Amino acid sequence: MLDVVSVGIFVADVVAKPVRGTAEKGKLELVDEILLCSGGSAASTGYSLARFGIPTAVIGRVGQDGFGDFLVNEAHRHGAESLLVRDPGASTSATQVLVDPDGERTFIHAIGANARLVPSDVPLEALRARGAKLLHLAGFFALPGMEGSDGSPTRDLFKRASELGFVTSLDNVWSAKGNWELIHLVLPHTDIFCPSIHDARHISGENHPQAIAHKLFAMGVRKLVALKMGAEGSLVINREGEYHYLPIVPVKTVDGTGSGDAFIAGFLAAWLRGMSLKECGKYGNAGGAMGVRAMGAMTGITDWNELQQLAARVGEG
Repeated sequence: MLDVVSVGIFVADVVAKPVRGTAEKGKLELVDEILLCSGGSAASTGYSLARFGIPTAVIGRVGQDGFGDFLVNEAHRHGAESLLVRDPGASTSATQVLVDPDGERTFIHAIGANARLVPSDVPLEALRARGAKLLHLAGFFALPGMEGSDGSPTRDLFKRASELGFVTSLDNVWSAKGNWELIHLVLPHTDIFCPSIHDARHISGENHPQAIAHKLFAMGVRKLVALKMGAEGSLVINREGEYHYLPIVPVKTVDGTGSGDAFIAGFLAAWLRGMSLKECGKYGNAGGAMGVRAMGAMTGITDWNELQQLAARVGEG
């Protein structure tokens, strides 16, 4: 049985740290360590959900190469079911992450197979027959095959998913091209929308968190908006008008990579267990706290028991 299908971006992250300077052409720059990690918002959200006890499958495109093998193995290691499509015509998406001694990061990215993910890679009928109830798409604005020229591929995917009985959930990344309007067709078919407040300001044209949420509902979001607000915590609000501002869990921040994905995983894990809107927000913030306390998107993610403990600490300090 499945509960969640996490669809979208999968990336092999090659992390070098600490990078103290830029090597001259033809010269060697030494670092203390180089790590290979799984990255990408669909991966981080899906794997975190699996660790939180939610039966989860992940779908994306990876190449028939070593990085692709690694990402398939990572899905199994984290307890998620891999439905990753192996694409012989593209290399696996990869990012070289250069971490300086202060923790600031520079990225060199090859989009690779992520650009070729399309709605037909998601077997909705078969997934629904296995009990899947929530379809989460992560990485809108960085998935050309899911966006097209006007957002209609994802709109059509979500529309069909809704007809089959799925709850639809959406997360986006920064729109490097500034084409925020691509998401407009998708929102009326989105039940749960989880943007960062920075991105949501561009999408909605509003500034204040509640005004943003109300505008997103006016644009079509059907059930819930969960605004990720960084150090300010989160705002969770439903279409009926119930809302809660929730502060962060006080933990030491080491690395923010994937913290937004962990927030979504915590929020959805609580929502799927039937918890109240306020509790869902607390569990989201608890997931976000896990995500920032260690280097890498998944290093700090443990299990449901610790998520519960952290959720109980929301509002401390």
